[in-house]
Amino acid sequence: MEYCLIQHGTKAYEASLKLRHQILRVPLGMNLYDGSYDDLSQESRYYHFGAFNEAGELISSVIGIPTATHEVRIKQMVVAEGHQNQGVGKRLFMAFEAYLLNLGFQVFILHSRKTAHGFYLNLGYEIVGEKFEEVGLPHYKMIKTFIPQPD
Repeated sequence: MEYCLIQHGTKAYEASLKLRHQILRVPLGMNLYDGSYDDLSQESRYYHFGAFNEAGELISSVIGIPTATHEVRIKQMVVAEGHQNQGVGKRLFMAFEAYLLNLGFQVFILHSRKTAHGFYLNLGYEIVGEKFEEVGLPHYKMIKTFIPQPD
C-alpha cells in the first residue's frame, strides 16, 4: 500500500473525485460535480492525499484545506467499498496527519458524520460543540491539536 499526495488535475485526482462522488454523494442523492454543495473550482489550493493498492489503484482519499497559518480543515475522508473496515482509512489518515504536521500545521479540524465520529475519537479527536446538520446528515465538529515539541 502506498500513501501519498495526489496532484490536482491528474488521473489520481480524477479517481479521487469519482470515489468521493460514489461513496459520499450518490447515497445522499447528491452530485459532487454539479456545484450545489461542493466547490471543485477551489480544489487546486487543497492538499489531496490517497492510498493506492499494489496495482496502483486509488482505494482511499482525504482532503486538507488550509484555513490559517497553522490550521487545516480535513474533509471528505473516503474508503472504497471492499476496502472498508480493514485499517486502510486509519493508516491513510495517520499518514496524512504526519504529512500535514511536517508542513507546520498544528490544529486539525473536521466535520464528522455522526456515524463516523468514533473513528476520529479513536484517532485522538475531540467533539467541539453540539451536533449539527450538514448535507442532510447529523455531524460533529471535531478538533485535534498537536503541540510542537522543542528541539
